[in-house]
Amino acid sequence: MKILLFLAAAAITVAQSVRIDPPVITACENGASGQATIFWDGRGIAPVTLFAADTPMTGPEATTGATRTGSWVTDGMTFTLRNASGQALATARAVVKCDAGGWFPLDVGNEWHFRRNDRVITGAHSIWRVVRKEQVNGVTWSVLSGTPTDLTRLRTDPEGRLYSLSTANVERLLLDPTDAQTALWRVTARSPTAITLAGVFSEELSWQGPIDGLGQQSGRLARGVGPTYYQTNVIAGSSGGFGSGYTLLEAVIGGARFVPNYPAVELSLETQAVNLGAKSARNCALPCYFVACFGADSPTTYKPCIEANVRGAAGRLTLTDPTGTVVFESPANGWVRIPLYTAPATPLPRGRYTVTATVNASTVSLPLTIE
Repeated sequence: MKILLFLAAAAITVAQSVRIDPPVITACENGASGQATIFWDGRGIAPVTLFAADTPMTGPEATTGATRTGSWVTDGMTFTLRNASGQALATARAVVKCDAGGWFPLDVGNEWHFRRNDRVITGAHSIWRVVRKEQVNGVTWSVLSGTPTDLTRLRTDPEGRLYSLSTANVERLLLDPTDAQTALWRVTARSPTAITLAGVFSEELSWQGPIDGLGQQSGRLARGVGPTYYQTNVIAGSSGGFGSGYTLLEAVIGGARFVPNYPAVELSLETQAVNLGAKSARNCALPCYFVACFGADSPTTYKPCIEANVRGAAGRLTLTDPTGTVVFESPANGWVRIPLYTAPATPLPRGRYTVTATVNASTVSLPLTIE
């Protein structure tokens, strides 16, 4: 699956920032704390000083820079960038997960925001969230919402093994990172780095396994973060092939939110020019392309769309045609799919359109050429 690269962007009110690398610290020397590199950007303000909690880590520094901590960073520790007057410009909070079960952190409130493709639609969005804990036969399970069926109730043990619980309360060993062959999900590869749209994390594990019935599933897990990709495939003759795929976009782990490094308010487009005649834009609703389909869109149906992203706060997104007429409008706070067709499946006419995001009292716009 291809990860979208937002090639066009317009932004306002750029903010100062502090960034902790790695975003989730899993390598701990004493079981409670670890090391990190702290990056800062004062956006032209100098001198600045970096604080760990209330203790200065640096002296007066240039507007941008980085420094390495010792092995004393604990979970929840704050790092603050301050100006010469002591005013806080930006703050970041460390996330430290020293436990061996960090391949799929299951604390209540953790969530994973995915872009989902399947046989019906591309570019949809799904959020997996740990909503509560519950006891079953004396064992504590994390209950997840929004996930595929096999991932509804999960738990990990101190060795990092991952278990699932069926609707009939039957426990299964899903993953054993210490033994590639004994669990339902077999470990197929490991990487020292997990590169995702939500950030770059340390250590990634790839796995593959069967699905009840005719199917196969595979995915990747980042240590301390959890699933970065999940895919199902159907194995069923003419109906076989790709089933669904989930690509991680954002994550909330231990109260820390990992998102692309956007400025305070930004509008982005995946492209500023699309050729609808050549079908260069994605199809919002994929035609049914396998034999065992009934009542689906015909193979010639083309419902083009692109994605925009509004970051910073809730607002509105509009698409106006060359005459200034609004042809699409939607609430926006994150990813929004913009249809480039009118009912039933007529692509918009050629011309120079405008995509506009309005957040609070601020407005940013980008041109969009339709050919």
